Amino acid sequence: MKMKLSGPIIVATLLAVLWITPPEVTAQTAQEIMRIRRIEATTTKGPQIQISGVPRSTRQKDWLQVEVQFETAPRWIDDLTFTYHIVLRNRRPEEGEREFNLFRGESSYVNIAATRDGKSIVYLHPSTLARYGTLDRVAVVVTSQGRVVAMASSPDSQQRWWETPPVPPISGFVLTRAQTPFALVNFDDFEAVKPSDR
Repeated sequence: MKMKLSGPIIVATLLAVLWITPPEVTAQTAQEIMRIRRIEATTTKGPQIQISGVPRSTRQKDWLQVEVQFETAPRWIDDLTFTYHIVLRNRRPEEGEREFNLFRGESSYVNIAATRDGKSIVYLHPSTLARYGTLDRVAVVVTSQGRVVAMASSPDSQQRWWETPPVPPISGFVLTRAQTPFALVNFDDFEAVKPSDR
């Protein structure tokens, strides 16, 4: 049996929904505040920093760099937190070792101005790569004021594998730029890091 709604009933229903729904929710759903444009993961050598009187290091190792490129719509966003889920694959695990390991970490920013070329970058230390293997996949979930505003994975996936991971996540290995030798490289290209005491 089909139900036919007349024009006045439809208008009344819409008004009731708008009356019940808080205005800030309708404003947030009507416009996404940010969009992830790309996730790029590469290995890179540590920066060479020359200090007078100190010999330059000849041992440059590979770091894993995961960069998220994004754009934002509002004039200002108070805060954005990027939660990274990075899976490494050890193709020759020894006895007692896993083939796959999931590393989880965050990088948070404040006072983000409207931009078309925003960047968030995290790293895995060379020793982490040496022990646990090479990159298998990565996902990032972005929140603002505790609300999810964007998410993406590389390679693309229709499933949110990071929400029900096959192995327990390991914390403490995903490093922000401030925790690496890359901290002062092109400093002004990046957002203000959220202070830890806020």
